[in-house]
Amino acid sequence: MRRKNNSKAGSMDIGILWGFVLLVLAFEAIPGSSVGRLASRTATDEMQGFDPGALYEIPPDMPEDDPIDVEDIILNAIPDVVEPILIISTDIDTAGLGHAITVNTNVLIPSGDPEDFIPEPGTFIPHSVHPVCTYRPVPEYPAMASQAGVEGRVILQVFISSEGVPVEAVITASSGLGSMDNAALSSVMESSWSPAKRADGVPVGVWTSVVYDFVLE
Repeated sequence: MRRKNNSKAGSMDIGILWGFVLLVLAFEAIPGSSVGRLASRTATDEMQGFDPGALYEIPPDMPEDDPIDVEDIILNAIPDVVEPILIISTDIDTAGLGHAITVNTNVLIPSGDPEDFIPEPGTFIPHSVHPVCTYRPVPEYPAMASQAGVEGRVILQVFISSEGVPVEAVITASSGLGSMDNAALSSVMESSWSPAKRADGVPVGVWTSVVYDFVLE
């Protein structure tokens, strides 16, 4: 019985010994230095070799643009030469206003038929029948001109209204003597006329020329 137990114990010791031998052979198959280097490299690379900047590169700062000067842009947009503003004033006193005109608000605008208005001398008004002078007094010959033997001609423009009445007269060619010109003006303003007429027969006021010759007999 004791021999049988000793035999079992010896077999167990031999099995343990072979197991130990196999374990040693397994470690020899994997070099211990490689395992150590692997473990060391893994630990040091992860703990000491980590560089966050290498993974996430921060872009360089972009240069800032110069601030926009709005006031300078507005000043450059305004022309150097600005036309003066014309100020219309209803007050006669325009002191302090460099460029101003005064408007008289008391001027009455004539009302009624435009035919009654008197246009500028020489203005042509359409008509088919010319005005005809029915009466014109002989102008008084100036005494001094008569004594001096001076003769002359006066040409007038007279506006004959639609009623045939001379309402305005201007001298277009003077005789050179004021007294002679005034005598012609007095005569034409005392004259009578048949008015001018349009094609439809309606009387119309027009300007017409009148010539006065002062001749000594």
